[in-house]
Amino acid sequence: MTALTQKIQVLLTDEQYRALQTLAKTHGKPISVFLRESIVEQLVAEARRAAKQRAFEEIAAMTLPVSDWPEMEDEIERSHIENQTSS
Repeated sequence: MTALTQKIQVLLTDEQYRALQTLAKTHGKPISVFLRESIVEQLVAEARRAAKQRAFEEIAAMTLPVSDWPEMEDEIERSHIENQTSS
């Protein structure tokens, strides 16, 4: 296991702290573990969002050949027929 070496301090209202205690207890974890896991989940979620955004931007930047639908449909059908006859 990686050594836990960094410490942070967060100030909460009494109401926030009680809500946090309740959540941690519901999950059967100490507050520190519950918070650490929640932070990691958020970091992973943000990394996934950023990766999806990069992928979207890369796809959007591509110059892809696109025709009107009837022409593309004909190309797909011709390709399908050619693949069937060559098998």
